[in-house]
Amino acid sequence: MNLFEKSFVVPDEEGFMRSKMAKLQKKVQIVGVIVLPLLFSACFSLQIIDHVPNPDAYFKKAYAEIERLQQENPAREGRAHRLSLLIHDSSSDEIIRLTVPLWLVPVCLDLGAKATEHENHHFDYDERYEVDWKALKDLGQFGPGLLVAVDDERDKILIWLK
Repeated sequence: MNLFEKSFVVPDEEGFMRSKMAKLQKKVQIVGVIVLPLLFSACFSLQIIDHVPNPDAYFKKAYAEIERLQQENPAREGRAHRLSLLIHDSSSDEIIRLTVPLWLVPVCLDLGAKATEHENHHFDYDERYEVDWKALKDLGQFGPGLLVAVDDERDKILIWLK
């Protein structure tokens, strides 16, 4: 068979389907590369600030926001839509600020649970931590305001709902 004849050979049905699937997968990957960053860029905000030996100004601003939220809604009625974290790691002098939509929290918890299922060792979060994981999946029920504040001599953590 010469080169001209090879170009007109019709692939068998299995090869044809495999070729179609490969093209479809490539299109899905291209769409994912374009759409997912756009989707997630609007969903969450992450900021890491280096060289912050004194985080007081950042925490003062966060506490002011939390206080405003709680003054506007002292009974914490209604649903929150965003989770915010402010963390100061004194070992690295970093401030980490994160804001995510609440719909992303159960997705991340489920992904984390599935990831631990596939590991060789079984890690039981329920046994290790006294946390109501089901309540974490619906944090919005608590309404806007402060969830957790940790301030020891080294590190500081604030978690609140908006």
